[in-house]
Amino acid sequence: MPDPASDRATLPPRRIGIATAVMCALAGGALWGLLSLRAAGDLAAFALPVALVIAWVLRAHGYGGRASGIVLAPLLVALATLYAYCLQAAARIAAMLGLPLRDTLFKMQAGFTLDLVRASLDGWSIALIVFALVLATAAMWPRPRR
Repeated sequence: MPDPASDRATLPPRRIGIATAVMCALAGGALWGLLSLRAAGDLAAFALPVALVIAWVLRAHGYGGRASGIVLAPLLVALATLYAYCLQAAARIAAMLGLPLRDTLFKMQAGFTLDLVRASLDGWSIALIVFALVLATAAMWPRPRR
């Protein structure tokens, strides 16, 4: 009979998996925001690789095919999206007012930031983001057994 303790030792801890996925979502959002500022657009298509990386990280930590993974993946993609768009909004305001980004981040209120995010979204951006959310969810779905 296999020893459960040895099986547990070979699996990566689940809390580390969540922390890793959250950090990947934030890093993806930061990179997305930086690239979109450089490209002078919102680069909503960057949500797709962010979704795939998040799904890969969650699967690597044992969340693939589990209800928790199916819920976590789109939530983390949404977190990355929100983070990227909030950084873009803050950078736009900082550039308009000639303030440092750090000061702008601390002075902007959440409602104003969300209004700027809503104003910057168009139909294609929303469609791509929704597709990334669906992709992340589908990537976490149980794989058929062969």
